[in-house]
Amino acid sequence: MNDRELPEHLDGAATARQQIRALHEAWFVASHEKDLDASMAPFHTSVVTYEHSSPLRYTDIEAIREECRRGFDMQSDDFAWTVPDLVVETDGDLAVAWGLNRMANRREDGTEQVMWSRGTRVFKRFAQGWKMIHQHVSFPFDPATGAAATDLEP
Repeated sequence: MNDRELPEHLDGAATARQQIRALHEAWFVASHEKDLDASMAPFHTSVVTYEHSSPLRYTDIEAIREECRRGFDMQSDDFAWTVPDLVVETDGDLAVAWGLNRMANRREDGTEQVMWSRGTRVFKRFAQGWKMIHQHVSFPFDPATGAAATDLEP
């Protein structure tokens, strides 16, 4: 087990909500470290994702991995992704998590650049643990221009 995957001590004793939150926390660390393997650990091989960039839908795990790699390549070394208002709901072997994604980078001039987007993720519990089966991330858009609104704040 990768040390950024779900910690073993959460497998049976903790609640499903705690497990999904722990999965996110490990995911945030992996993203900050730009660890592609650990960042892909939550994804089930048959996941369907709607990413910030085109195409409309990703269903191939290798294409999703490449999109993640491209995203990391665009970020500074101190990149941080979190979901400060993360909500997790569970029912049996299904879990839904949502909230506003906060993505932050340090610019060359030392100032912080922050972008917010929306994120919803669906997880299913398999024999090997919780895996994401669907993700939808998006930016709102300006209806007058059709441009993504990446400068909004909560």
